[in-house]
Parts: sequence; structure tokens; C-alpha cells
Amino acid sequence: MPTYRRQQAAVFVFDEHAHLPVQGYKAACPAEWLKRLEPAWASLPRRRKDPGNLPSSSLSQIAQLLDPRISSIHWNLHEPEYLRATAPVDMPFHLAVAAWAATDVAPHLPELDWPEILGEHPLVWEPHDTDLAHHKLHPNGTASPGDAVFKLLPSLLAERVTSSGLHLRGHHYKAWLGPTRSDGRRAVYLGPPTPLTDRDGATGMYTPYIEFHLETVPGEAQVRIHADLHMARFASLPSAYVPRRGAHPATVTVLLHADSGFMTSTERRMLVRASATVLGRSDEARWEWSPGVSRLLALLTRHRYPNPDVLRTAPSTAAESSETAVAAYAVHSNGMKYYLPAEPDAGEKGRRRTAGHPAEPGYQPIDHLEVFDALVPVLAPLGLIPARTTSKASTKTKALHPVEVTPGRHYQMEHWTTSPRTQEALHLALTHKLGLNASDGTAMPGAPVTYTGPFTVTVHHRDPGDLVGGIPRSEGDVPAVRRSENEQATAERARHIGAAFPRSPELRAAVIELEDGDFFLRTRQGDPKPLLKKTLPALGRRVQCMRPVRPAPASGSKQKMLGGTDHRVSDIERAASSVLDALRQVGHVSDIPTPHSVTGPFELSTVWISRAPDGRHVPMLIRMRPGQETMAQLMPTPCQRDETELPFTELPEALTAGRGRIHLARNYRAVTDFIIQALALDSTTDRVFLARAAVLRRRELWPWLQDAHLTPNALQLPGTRFEEPDAVPAHRKPGDHPGLRIIRVREAADGDAVPHLFGVPWDEEHQRRAPGSGRFSGLARISDTAFYGVNPRSDQNQTPLGITKLDPAQPQNASWSVSNPRPLEIVPAFLQDCDDPAEFAMYVQAQRRSYTHTANDTQWPALMHLAELMDEYLV
Repeated sequence: MPTYRRQQAAVFVFDEHAHLPVQGYKAACPAEWLKRLEPAWASLPRRRKDPGNLPSSSLSQIAQLLDPRISSIHWNLHEPEYLRATAPVDMPFHLAVAAWAATDVAPHLPELDWPEILGEHPLVWEPHDTDLAHHKLHPNGTASPGDAVFKLLPSLLAERVTSSGLHLRGHHYKAWLGPTRSDGRRAVYLGPPTPLTDRDGATGMYTPYIEFHLETVPGEAQVRIHADLHMARFASLPSAYVPRRGAHPATVTVLLHADSGFMTSTERRMLVRASATVLGRSDEARWEWSPGVSRLLALLTRHRYPNPDVLRTAPSTAAESSETAVAAYAVHSNGMKYYLPAEPDAGEKGRRRTAGHPAEPGYQPIDHLEVFDALVPVLAPLGLIPARTTSKASTKTKALHPVEVTPGRHYQMEHWTTSPRTQEALHLALTHKLGLNASDGTAMPGAPVTYTGPFTVTVHHRDPGDLVGGIPRSEGDVPAVRRSENEQATAERARHIGAAFPRSPELRAAVIELEDGDFFLRTRQGDPKPLLKKTLPALGRRVQCMRPVRPAPASGSKQKMLGGTDHRVSDIERAASSVLDALRQVGHVSDIPTPHSVTGPFELSTVWISRAPDGRHVPMLIRMRPGQETMAQLMPTPCQRDETELPFTELPEALTAGRGRIHLARNYRAVTDFIIQALALDSTTDRVFLARAAVLRRRELWPWLQDAHLTPNALQLPGTRFEEPDAVPAHRKPGDHPGLRIIRVREAADGDAVPHLFGVPWDEEHQRRAPGSGRFSGLARISDTAFYGVNPRSDQNQTPLGITKLDPAQPQNASWSVSNPRPLEIVPAFLQDCDDPAEFAMYVQAQRRSYTHTANDTQWPALMHLAELMDEYLV
């Protein structure tokens, strides 16, 4: 891979001389309306929020459809600047509010005549001009764009691209304006969806889209406008399965479109987001419109809406709009399955084959930067220019730490296999892939086998029989009866497992041969994996599941085989990964190195907060010390007031026992005390605390971690509130807490706040970007105290770099899967005097590739990655 000393992100900033004045007006929601709406909302059965938090998302979308001059609408109807517009708008807004009240606010009161109740109460518009290119600064020097900038600027940019379109690879894309969002983000869809069919017969539609949003970097005075390229995928075949997220019924997002406008011909060409709820299961499933924009539009518009169940059974028939009909696109989400076209020779009882979506997400670096470069002339008249390229940080800390483990460790492992082929593959994984030597084989059949090498593993073979088969599911029609029978079947299986595999006297890693979740879904049985994860830790076992090894391929197959065997190399590698993942759970992990500038004792720690399926949270403190066993500690709870430090290998048993679970909203004070304890403020040992921004920075926990408050080396403890600046205590300096370092990390998935970063050639003579692009790995310096760490491309990602998904003449390229490593933002927030921020940033970055259980890099540094893996025991 070429070495790129410079990197470019798809980010725009304002030129220092830019002005972007927006002449506008604002209006408040009439108080008389609120007096009528809030009591009706408060009386709604099973209402989830407080009376003042009205469900305004659908009204927000409708308001901007009513008149294109409306630039934004606030989610809070009490906001003084509830509506913003480019000119005073004279529209029948009260009719939209009345329809919204009937469908979303008070669907349980159908007898109410909302147009009569609300009356007209015309909006009162006041002038309100804003310069979107200028903003204030927070006390720590971070950009502080007002709410108007966050709300207006992304929409303004999206509307500009919608008006101009975008020219890419000789093709002019006519853009569609995306739905409004309460967080101010706005997307532009590059034309109508394109159909795609793969060689298996799976059909779907897709289209690229660009999402604009504003972000900040601690200490940086510039607002950063991200222009992120994504792919939207839509269904074309009948739906076979929609995954459920959490305890609520599964839902499907639907984008609606009307060529001639939903209500008036003056509307912008705009998509509207609706939602359908999935009711029932399998072939008995049906879709219904969820409360929200779809029902609201049905009352206000002249158009005919598709039956949502048509989107389930024949989505392609709803993909075209007309003068009288609205087009609807069911958005594909991960896990959705579709029925393939029926085979002509399939019998009446033949099971219908299913497949996922044929289009794979992701774009190449060349695609991202081509879209970015095409946006440059479109946005330049607004005073926006590309953010400066970043430089690669030069450090003494190596980008890859050596993987070192404690020598001489002896582990106990069980192989739960029912097929000799899988058992043989596990043996080959231990000997050929991991380089261990098996004992001489003179032991009795079924006796443990010991493998020796850099470490020792004694393997106990177990035949679990039908204990790893699917759990019978009730076919009852009454939900309560069905739930009770399913619980009884699960409890019965748990009793059988406990009887067949009593508690082991020593900790064991269990590699269990098990079909995947799709198999049990197809056979209408319960997946036993969650039960195994819940049951076996208390029996002294840590669980790693592995799909059965496939039969040998046919003679003449071109698949790569392990020499001297009839096993595929890929199956042996998969078996080796399962073995290493199982050993990781019983303590076979890499030792952590000491940072470059530290010479004495050292400790690395974090507080990881996981979410359990029951909605409660589990804060856990994880500590690593060089040459010592990794330790963990759960937060005390009313049910377990004494939580002492325990070996990390014992944490799964504590988690499956339900320990450490709290209602976070009721225990913020206790959690802040727990974090302060983890910082060990009275210690003088050199130590690094890793703080995950997405969880810990919330206002009730540690707001100092927010961009607006984080001042490097000026610490405010967890629990400090910033609402009253005069009451904020004096900050703490490095000398107040010798040895302490705090490093904030923020993942790309945290609201896409961290952009893609691509390597670009650099013209040294003219000090500017040269043509070309590619992947970059390493540590990029964003500012004096902020860095982006990027991992190398995964070995599994074999998509050639020259393949582009933006060429309309090559739609089949969309079937390639593309993955660009996303940066981890690393901010050394609190260091000791003379510490180099780049060295500690690289120390954190290097730990994303230092593992015994995988050769792949991870999103998190090792300590946080191991903590995240404990989530699988929250069942």
C-alpha cells in the first residue's frame, strides 16, 4: 500500500472571510394550542414521556412540506423560535396541527374536532437574521455554533445540492432532498433508486446519498461540516424476515415520494420518512402503518397511499409515483431477508429460499473523494472550502506492539461436538494452525488429550447430543400461554444441561458446535446459544460457539485445502479462531506494554457501561497491569452492596448472575463516585484511564468530556455541572494528581462525529493536494491535542481499489462489499507535565491490534475491546 504523509477527510470549513447571512423570520407555537394539546397527550394510555414532550417528529416533516419557505421546525413546541422561515408564511398550519393532534397526540379521542378546538390562531412572525458563517467560542476555544446554525446550515447545503444536482463520472445526478431530522442533519439522495439483481436471483434497489451535519473538535475554533457518502438500500422482493431491535415489535422505515408534491405543486422534491410496524411472525406476518407521518399525510393530501402490506409482499409495485399515488420505498436494514423467486420445479411443500439484499454497503476512497471534490464548486459560493489536510504524527511509540503472553500457562478446554469432522477440524487447528503438539495418543478413547507448545491445552471431548439442538417453540395462539410454554421449555433444557455437565472444579473454555441463528429460525425452534451463555458460566465454563464444519468439497474443487487433508483451509482457520476466542475467555490474553515515557509501575483502566436486555445498565471497572492478571470490579448495588475486585475471567459468572445491574437514570451520583474511584486520585502510580466519550460525557456523569468543556490538563471531576459557571470549582492540574492520565476516545459510530480519512498524494512544491487517493493507516494529527487513529485495511476486504460504485454504466459494482477503516478519535485530555500527546495517542492506537485471539484490528483498544466482549454474557 502506498505511503501517504497527508490525509483528507470529507469535511468543509468556512473561509476566514466568509459571510453567509440568512434573512429569516421566526414564530412561536401559539400558547392556546399547547393548552389543548398537552392535556390530551397526558391522557393517552401507556404514554411514555412527560406531558410536555409532545411527539412532534411527524409534524416537523409536514410543516416543511406545506411551504418550501419554512427552513426548520424545532422538536420542542415550547421553543420560542419554534418555526423558522425565509419569509412570513401564510399557510393553513392549523389544519396540519389538527391532523397531527388526531393521529399522534390523541388517537384515543376520535370524537374530538381538532380544527374547531384549535381554531386558527395565526402564527406571529418576527424578523430574525443570522450569519451562519459566524459563531461564538466556548471558554475552552471550541467552536460554539448556535442552534440556528445546527438546524439551518445542513438543510441549506442539502437544498443547494438538490437545486444544482451533482456531476459524477460523466453523469448528472438529479438529487432528491432527504427527510427532515430533529437533530438538524439533512441528506441528499442522488436520484431515484437503481435496480440490481445478483447471480442468485436476489433483487433490490439502491441509491447513494450524502448526509450533511456539523461537528466540533475540542479546542478547534472552526465548525466542521461533514459531507458523508452512504448507500440507501430498498426492498424489491417479498419480505421473509425483519429483525426486532429490543423488546418492541419490529419496524420498517419507509421513504415516501410524490412527483407532483404531496399537497401542493410548489413543494420541493422531497422524501418523507414514515414507519411500518411488523405484526405476527413468518408467513402470518403483516405490516401496518405506525402512528406518524403516513397517517398524517393521509388526512391532508389527495394522493393514494400504498397498503403497507403491499410493501411486504410486492414492494416493487409501490416504487413508482403518479398524479394520484405516492411512491413508497421500504428501507433495507441489516438482518432483513427476502424470498427469492419460486423455482419452477419446487413442490408444494418445498421451502422457499431466502436471501439478503444484493447491494452491499460501502464506497471506495475514490468514490468518497470524488463526491467531495464535486461538492467543492457547488459549496464554494457559500464561503465553504475543504478542511486542511492532516499530517501523519511522528512518534517513537511503534504502531504495532508485540503480542506477549505469560509463558507456561496451562488451560482446560472442552470440545462439545456431535460430528467427527468438526472434532477433527479442531484438532487440526490446534496442531497445524496454532503449532501445538498433541500427546502421543496412547490414552484410552475419550480420554483428555494434551497439546503443548508456547502454552498448554488439555482438551476434553464431550458429546452434548440434543442439548445443543433447537429449543421447542410453542405453537399456541394465546401470547401468554405461548410465552409460558416457551419459558418452561427453556427451563427444562437448562436443567438437562446442568445435569449432564455439572460444575467443573477448574475453569474451562468450551468450544461448542452449534448451528447459526438462521438455522433455528428456519426450523422454527429457539436458538440455544443465549441459554448456553447464561447457564454455563455458573458451571465453570466460558462459551465459544462454532458452526459445524462442512463436508469435503467435490473432487476437482478449486477451494484451497489444508495439505494432506480433505479440509478447507478456511474451515481450519475458523476452528482456530474459535479456539483462540475460547482461550481468551479463560485468560489467554496479550500482556499490555508500558507507555514510552513511563519507567515504573503502570496501570491501564476504564469504566465500561453496558446495557442489559432488560434496559438496565452495568458499569464495570476493568484494570490491566503489565505482567499481571486482568482484573474487574462491578459497581455495588442494593442487591449486592459489597463488590470487590475479581479476576476478569470470573466476570462472566457475575454478569450472568445478574450482578451490577442498575437503573442508570436513578443512580447517576453512584456512577460518578464509581468513576472517581477508578481514577485513583490519591495514587501516585503512573496510570492511564480511557474514557469512552459516547457514554461518559453525558451531562449527568462527566460533562467535562464534552467538546464544549474539555480543556486539556485542566481537569473537572465526574459529577461537575457547568450550567452555572460561577459555581464550577477550580480545575485540577497535573501536579495535583501525579501519574494520572486521562484519554478520551470517540468511535466513528458515535453520531458519525469522526469522518473517514483517506490518504492523498501531496505536491510539496505547491503545498497542495495532488490527484489520486488511497487508504491510510496510522495516526493523523488533527490539532495539538486531537488525533485520528486509523487501522490498516482488513485482510478479509479483498475488493479491488479500482472498483467504483458511482459509474451508472456499471451497476453490478454495487454488489461488492467495501469497508474503509473508520478512525478512532483520540484526545489526550489530561497528561502529566512533559508528556507528549502524540506518544500517548499512538500508545492507545497501537492497542487496537495487540491480541492473542484475532489477527484483525478492532474498533477499541484492547482493554475496552475485552470489556465490550463481556456484553455477550448480559442475557
